[in-house]
Amino acid sequence: MLIAHITDFHIVPEPALCYGHSDTRAGLRRAVAALMAIRPRPDLVVASGDLVDEPSPEAYATLRGLLAPLDIPLVLIPGNHDDRALLAATFPEHTYLPPGGDLANFALDFDAVRLIGFDAVVAGKEYADPAPAALDWLAATLAAQPGRPTMMVMHHPPLRTGLAFMDAIQPPWPSRFTEILEANRQVKLIACGHVHRAIEGVLGGARVSSGGSTGHQFAFATDLDQAPQLSDEPAIIRLHLWHEGAVTSFTTPVGRDFTVRPFAGIDAAAWRQISAALRAGQRRPAGAVAEAEGDA
Repeated sequence: MLIAHITDFHIVPEPALCYGHSDTRAGLRRAVAALMAIRPRPDLVVASGDLVDEPSPEAYATLRGLLAPLDIPLVLIPGNHDDRALLAATFPEHTYLPPGGDLANFALDFDAVRLIGFDAVVAGKEYADPAPAALDWLAATLAAQPGRPTMMVMHHPPLRTGLAFMDAIQPPWPSRFTEILEANRQVKLIACGHVHRAIEGVLGGARVSSGGSTGHQFAFATDLDQAPQLSDEPAIIRLHLWHEGAVTSFTTPVGRDFTVRPFAGIDAAAWRQISAALRAGQRRPAGAVAEAEGDA
């Protein structure tokens, strides 16, 4: 199963630019087009919060319109810029989102993986702080299926990121969160957003993988005295491939202005023969790389 992960759209209604600079609507349009062009095609797309920049009915209506062309199943969770009730009201077909502003904690079962949405957002705050009741829910939900490979989706990375200005805002995560992960090694991956950069870490046996924003990135900064800066670095899509209980992760650029070309003289029929020979321990055909380089 191939799961694509995008995050931090920060959509604003027409004609505004986010922070007076970023055309986040165009960024999400590009991301949707890129998702539909990926081969092999993703089986699922997860979006890990900050779907709009300032919550309003107009912002969420704009978001819904931008996502409408996406014909791949989609899972949404809120971030600290979102309003849970407005999000659920705008996407009523997403029945895993509770109405009325309750925490968006849910579990969805797929053949290859169990997907758990965990909502640690504190309304009106920039940081995450999971409530004791939410941690109780997480512990019970994970304990109910200890043998199922599991992917969690949440907005804030639950560890120090190295981005000093972001880490300074975030209070220490409760030790119980890590203890729950330690006791549930079926959680292989935690996909998150918030930091507007691709970051990898490990917590309690789970790999933590953040994605960059579809709109704008935060410049890399490890000095707390350095003010945050917006960066026009290219947006990416994270791809998480689940197979036999294990997961491997990739990135692909949102911009599709790159060329994919075959090796010279290697078509599908030739590759079947070469692949069989390589699996049998033989060396690659002499001159194959040189021919490809010569044609480049």
